[in-house]
Amino acid sequence: MRALGFDPKLALLGALLAASGSSFSAEGEPPELVWTLEGHLAAVDSLAFSPDGKLLVSGGGYNDGTMILWDPGSGEPKRTIRGTRESVSSLAFSPDGKTLASGGSDTTIKLHDPQTGELKRTLRGHRGGVNSVAFSKDGKWLASACDADEAVRVWDAAKGTVACAMTIRWGAHAVAFFPDSKALAGGGRFGTLYLWSVPDGGSITMLSVGQGKVTAAVSPDGKLLAAGSDAKSVSLYEAPGGKLLRTLPRCRANAPVAFSPDGGLLATASDTNAVDLYDAQTGTLKRALYGHKAGVCSLAFSPDGKLLASGGLDNVARLWDVSKWIRVRP
Repeated sequence: MRALGFDPKLALLGALLAASGSSFSAEGEPPELVWTLEGHLAAVDSLAFSPDGKLLVSGGGYNDGTMILWDPGSGEPKRTIRGTRESVSSLAFSPDGKTLASGGSDTTIKLHDPQTGELKRTLRGHRGGVNSVAFSKDGKWLASACDADEAVRVWDAAKGTVACAMTIRWGAHAVAFFPDSKALAGGGRFGTLYLWSVPDGGSITMLSVGQGKVTAAVSPDGKLLAAGSDAKSVSLYEAPGGKLLRTLPRCRANAPVAFSPDGGLLATASDTNAVDLYDAQTGTLKRALYGHKAGVCSLAFSPDGKLLASGGLDNVARLWDVSKWIRVRP
């Protein structure tokens, strides 16, 4: 962890402020920036918060292959887990927080105990790198996507067996469950986005959403689909019908997408190395968060929506305070 002002005294002050619930940034840094998390030797390809918000895990890209678990309150690393010898492409916590799933370049999905770092199980079956993993909200299913075998698999999370498998021609790049745990979105490598029913794997619809690798996110109420692609734009669709609602410009190619827990914000990455915050309902750009020195490739909101983590090609993760844009509920 690097304190924002490169000063140990400022780092201590930041930890105290974070512990008291206040955000902290040193002189010259954006006021929203809470921590800059250093420790990876390559791009931070993946991020995930634990369901209770007490842990943030980051996955290292090419030739890094580590998972670092951080305390979001202090910015301090708590544990490092070796994932693969190469890259950790995707991370997901089970809804009860007892299992951390990671997909990587070694073709396997590893299930670790996040508290101890112990490897609980390894799921095998894909014939290439696993690009994306996601748990269903009810915790019954774990989905995975792989380019090499053009497959999306839905695993029984308790048994470690395959419940169903679907195909995305030319390669599968991303998976995201709907909140009812009965439907799954899958992004392909050539501009396609599929929707399937779970656990039977029945096809619901297929959309053409851009070009190249497709990233995907489902809103917390299940009514919106966000998809990024190599076309340098992010589009919002009505779910499950697939009606195009709006397109957001200035995004980087293959931009990550993430909805805030209240569904009010959509975070993505711009072509200027910024993290962009949009109003998910109107498509209005609310804030651009600058700090990364290279493109942003992963995003994750904390469970309460007050923090946003971003991982970059500059080998660091950054933690932002976005609480001022949370919806105020009566």
